[in-house]
Amino acid sequence: MRGIGVLLRRPGCPSPASASTLSSRRLWFSSTRSTHCPHQTQVTQQQQGEDVLKVSKKRQAEDKWKLPDSPCRTRFAPSPTGYLHLGSLRTALFNYLLARATGGQFILRIEDTDQTRLVHDAEKRLFEDLRWAGLSWDEGPDVEGPYGPYRQSERLSLYDEHANQLIREGKAYRCFCSPEDLERHKQAAHESGESTAYPGTCRNVSQEESDDRASRGEKYAVRFKSSDKPIIIEDILYTRYRKREPEEDFIIRKRDGFPTYHFANIVDDRAMKITHVIRGAEWLISTPKHVELYNAFGWEPPKFAHVGLLVDKERQKLSKRHQGVDMSWYKYNNIPPEALLNFAVLLGWSQKSGEPDFMTLQDMIDRFSFKFSKGDIVVSFDKLPYLHEKHFEHLIHQEPPNLPRVHRYLVNPIIDRFVDVEMARVETPEAALEEATVHNIPLKSLASPVPQMAEPSASAQEYMLHALRTSKSVKPDLELFLSQNRYAIWTIPDSVLSQNFDETPSLKHATLDGEAATPSVVMRFIVEQLSDLVSSKGEEGSAEEKQAETEEWTAEKIKPMVDSMVKAVSVSDPETGEPIKGAGGYKFLRWALLAGDHGPGLVSVMELLGRKETMKRLVTAYKVALDKEKDKKHGRIGSVAEEVAAGGITLALFDLFP
Repeated sequence: MRGIGVLLRRPGCPSPASASTLSSRRLWFSSTRSTHCPHQTQVTQQQQGEDVLKVSKKRQAEDKWKLPDSPCRTRFAPSPTGYLHLGSLRTALFNYLLARATGGQFILRIEDTDQTRLVHDAEKRLFEDLRWAGLSWDEGPDVEGPYGPYRQSERLSLYDEHANQLIREGKAYRCFCSPEDLERHKQAAHESGESTAYPGTCRNVSQEESDDRASRGEKYAVRFKSSDKPIIIEDILYTRYRKREPEEDFIIRKRDGFPTYHFANIVDDRAMKITHVIRGAEWLISTPKHVELYNAFGWEPPKFAHVGLLVDKERQKLSKRHQGVDMSWYKYNNIPPEALLNFAVLLGWSQKSGEPDFMTLQDMIDRFSFKFSKGDIVVSFDKLPYLHEKHFEHLIHQEPPNLPRVHRYLVNPIIDRFVDVEMARVETPEAALEEATVHNIPLKSLASPVPQMAEPSASAQEYMLHALRTSKSVKPDLELFLSQNRYAIWTIPDSVLSQNFDETPSLKHATLDGEAATPSVVMRFIVEQLSDLVSSKGEEGSAEEKQAETEEWTAEKIKPMVDSMVKAVSVSDPETGEPIKGAGGYKFLRWALLAGDHGPGLVSVMELLGRKETMKRLVTAYKVALDKEKDKKHGRIGSVAEEVAAGGITLALFDLFP
C-alpha cells in the first residue's frame, strides 16, 4: 500500500542520498519499509515507552478513582454547635453518594462532646435541613441501628473503657496539670521562642501515683503517648502524607470526663464499622493523630479522602456570613434541594468528560467516583441559576410528575403571585389603574382570569402545571414567568387587543389563498376553519359530552387543521411590500390569542386555553378587526346579528360565545 506523507528527519539522523538537500519534503512512501534508520528506531522505542507509561499512569489514576466492589459504610458526623452550611452539606453528600453507589449504609452521628458550645436547636435543624435536601440515613439518633446510640454524649462509658485500656497498656497517661499551669507554660515558651507544645510534665508519673491521685478525686485529663517520629498516612487523594514534626502528647479525654473529637471519632468509627471517611482537607493535618490511635489499638484505619476546602474569590475560607452558605438562603430563594445538591456535588468532584453538569440525585449516585480535586475550591455561584432553571424544567416535565415538589417550588408560588395581582386589581382605584403594576404586570393590561383559575384550588393547580409545561422555559424568576404568560392566566381586554392591532401593521397587509384580504376576512376564515373542531352542544351538553369535547381538543387534533390554515395566509412588510417569511396565519393567531406576546407554540396555547376560551378569543379578535375596518360614520356595530350579517359568518358560534 502506498500513499503521500511527510517524512521528518530527526536531528542526528543522516538523510537518504536521494533527499540529501531536504530534511522534510512530500514523498511517495511504502507502508512497509525495507530500510531503517537506527536513530529513528531508538526514538520510536522511546516514544512507545513514554506512551506506555502515560497509559499506565492514566490507568492507575482511574483505578484510584474507582469505587470498591464491596459495600461501604460511611458517616456524617456534625457537631450541633451550629447549623448546616454548604461545606458540611457537601461532606454529607459525598459520604451519602459513596454509600448508595456501593450498596452500603450511610450513618448520621451527632458529635456533641463540646458541651460548652452547643446550640439548643442545632440538632433539630440539622435533621430538618438534611431531610429537606433529600438525604436519608440508614442509622442515626432517630433511626434505630445495631451500633447505637448515635449521640456521643450517650457513649461516654465506651470512651472511658478505651481510654483506660490505653492507660493500662502504657500508651496513654493521666495529666494532672491545671489549665492555668498549661497556659503559663505556653506563655513562657512563646516569649522565649520555644515550642509551646505540652512538655510532657506528667508523662513519667508512675502508674501507682497516677492511680492514687485519681482515686482521691484529683482532676485530670488523659493524654496519648505520641510517637517521637512523624508517621505516614494513606489518603485516596494525596496518596501519602506526613507532617514535618511529630505530634505532641495530645488529650484524648478532657477534665470534664468527655472525650476529645480526635478520640471519640476513632472509637466510634471503629465501633460502627465505618469503612471510608470523606471530609474536608482541613482535617488532613489531624489525621496522623487518628492513625496513631488506630495503631495503638491494633485497628485498621478506614480509607480517608480529604477533599478541597471551600474558599471565596479572595481565597479565604468560606465563612457562614457569605451569601449562599446557610441552608435558609436556598429555602428563602425557592431553590429546590435537587439544584442545591447538584451545585454542591460539583464543588471539588469531577465526572467523566462529556457528561452534563445537570444531575438528579440518582445520576450522582450512578456516576460517583473518587475523582476529587486537590487544593482549595473557589466557590462561584455563577452556575447556580443555570442548575436552578434545569431542575425546574426537570420537575415540570418529569413523568410521572412529582406533584409535592412541583406544587412546592412552582405551582403554589406562582398562584400566590396570581392572588397578589388579583387583590391589587380589586383594591386599586380606577383612576390609579393606568399606572399600577404588580409583579411587573400592568394591571390595565388584564381582564378577568381564565375560567380555570377561578375553579377550586386543585383545578387551578392542575391548570397551572399545564401552563408551566406549555411554556418554553421557566426561569427561576417566577414573577417573570407570570408576566410573560399573563394571557394564559388572564383574558385580554378589548382595548389591549385593539392597541396591539394598531401596533402590528403587517396584519393590514394580508393575503388569503393569494388574494388580498382584510384582517376581518382572515379572522373569519380562521374561525370557520376551526369550526369542525367545535361542538354545537354549548352549555346544554351532558357531562359526558363535555368530557368528549375536551378530549377532542388536543394538540394532536388541532395541529393538522392549524398547519393547513396558517399556510393559506401570508403577510407583507408595510414599508417594502415584501412578503414576511413564515406562515402569516400564525401572526393573526398570536395577535388573537396572546395580544401579540411572544411565548409557547400556538397549538400548545390553544390546547391549554381549551376549546371555549380559544374560540372566544378568536371571535373577539374578529369583532375587533371588523370594528377597525368599518366606516367611522356608522358608529360601532354592537349586536351579534349585525356582526354576523356584516361578516357573513354562517356559524352558530356567536350563540356559543356571546
